Amino acid sequence: MLCRNEFPDEALAWLDAATVLAGEDDVAFSRLLGTGGNFGRQELAVTYISRVQSAFTDPRSRQWLHALLAGEENVSYLRSPVGQFDPGRAGGIQSSPLEKADDTGFANPWSFLFTLEGALLFAAAVVRRHGAEYSEAAVPFQVRGATGGHATAAPDESVLGELWTPEWTAPARLEEIVQLLGEGRAEWNNHPARSGLDFARAVASLGVDRGIAAFERYVFVDRLGQNPLAIPADRMPVRRRESVLLLADLDGWLDRIPRGSSANVAARVRGVEQALFTHASSGETADFVEVLAALGRAHEAVATSGAARRVVPPLVLPSGTAIADELESVLGEDPELRVALALATAHDDPPEGERHRPTLHGLRPLLSPVTSEQHRPAWSKRPAASSLAAGPYQALAMAARRRAMPRSDDDQNDDVQPAVRGARIAFRHGRRLRTGDVRDLIDGMLDERRVADLLAGLLTIDWRGAGRGSLSGKSASDVALDLLLPFSSTEPVKVAVADGSCVPKLFRPGHQWPALLAAGRADEVLDDAARRLRISGIPHVIRPHHHSSNGERLAAALLTRVREPDVEHALRRVGVLPPTTTDADKEPA
Repeated sequence: MLCRNEFPDEALAWLDAATVLAGEDDVAFSRLLGTGGNFGRQELAVTYISRVQSAFTDPRSRQWLHALLAGEENVSYLRSPVGQFDPGRAGGIQSSPLEKADDTGFANPWSFLFTLEGALLFAAAVVRRHGAEYSEAAVPFQVRGATGGHATAAPDESVLGELWTPEWTAPARLEEIVQLLGEGRAEWNNHPARSGLDFARAVASLGVDRGIAAFERYVFVDRLGQNPLAIPADRMPVRRRESVLLLADLDGWLDRIPRGSSANVAARVRGVEQALFTHASSGETADFVEVLAALGRAHEAVATSGAARRVVPPLVLPSGTAIADELESVLGEDPELRVALALATAHDDPPEGERHRPTLHGLRPLLSPVTSEQHRPAWSKRPAASSLAAGPYQALAMAARRRAMPRSDDDQNDDVQPAVRGARIAFRHGRRLRTGDVRDLIDGMLDERRVADLLAGLLTIDWRGAGRGSLSGKSASDVALDLLLPFSSTEPVKVAVADGSCVPKLFRPGHQWPALLAAGRADEVLDDAARRLRISGIPHVIRPHHHSSNGERLAAALLTRVREPDVEHALRRVGVLPPTTTDADKEPA
């Protein structure tokens, strides 16, 4: 403050560019100019005077200026420190891209002078209008550093901050540039961007000034000992990426996670931030899916950390309908996503008073220690009966075993009673799979770890209104699959009878099926399935031979739902049914 009061007006630009008064006794620094105008032992004002002297007295000065403006490297420079502005030469001769050509020197005085003169435009005090919480980064287009988002990032390196330099295509006068940099506006989720990740998403949601075509991202890090360097990290064009906004509600949950609770939690949170950064850069749906997978890993890590659970509630992401629409374009190419989505959207009817709230009437409380408290998800005091961390099929088989226990609501809404009573393992609602995906699940053709990660991430989404309809995919058959498919249907199946008409029949699996399958006794389950079909009136049901399918995967398949025509075709393959006079291939609404 004394300097501002005593220095001449010409000196104030340097003070504003290098420092900002954040309070009565606090000073914040622009990382563009180090800590108050110095990089370690290099004092920029002293270096500036030295470079001015060289530019005006050295006979090579005109050659240096020409080399700088023409982008040529055909003249020897000075042997002098370059600081963070030219990281390619910051380590001296041995680190220079020109190797022996830099024996005589590697610092162009004009380059340093132009850089420092331009840095004065990034005056810090102008953007104090952002408020107190922004005081640490009250510098145009400078934000708190993110730990990832660029190729050379290291998890434990010291990130000092980031600078996002704007690019524009139309000519601009100096006064216009001063105004642009003085505004320094980048807003994400209704607040000023505070980190590199926030800034990336601000660019992706058009939360920046008009007329900017792109941003070059520079990360200030300590390398080569404790030398601060400006590392070119990325270039991000300014264009709207709609799907970025769908993940805005993640911020509050991620901010509450204590990074010091465990190394696993911290690593998983960094993984989410890296995935968010990649998605903000590209806007691609495939990268959106990877965010959900990273989110699943992070949520599982929080669920197993007592320190994190004390301060972080279970996550509930709204906008399930919009997320489902976003995923639609990649579902045809991603069988793991289709299976995870079908399982995540599966649910029963909630009680009348809970239909307007996020409910826990699906797989989530069976796979994660989550319960309902005042109609909102909360951490259960007991661990989950099965965890996805142990493997998705083992966890799903245990969930099927829990679902197979007798319940009062098994058949209370069914007008058609089953010929043989049993359990209702599958859920009444949810997205339907094609038989090809169920066959891949049974045969172990899916990426098991990816299914678990995607399922954990998708279970955090409120799918009300979005969990209906059939998913894309191919048809496939298998004797075990065909025998079990009718028992995964929660509604009566129309079966053709001798006169050509269709009669609704309801099939229920045995209460012991998941336990028997998990114990490797699949043959007993398939024999019982054939017996139940014959009792239900399906003639000439085949008697299965020894089947080698993994029992846990068969038990997991009991939780999936398929289209009614696929169930009817499966019945025709395992039994002898007369032709039908109705359109059996018509999918139910």
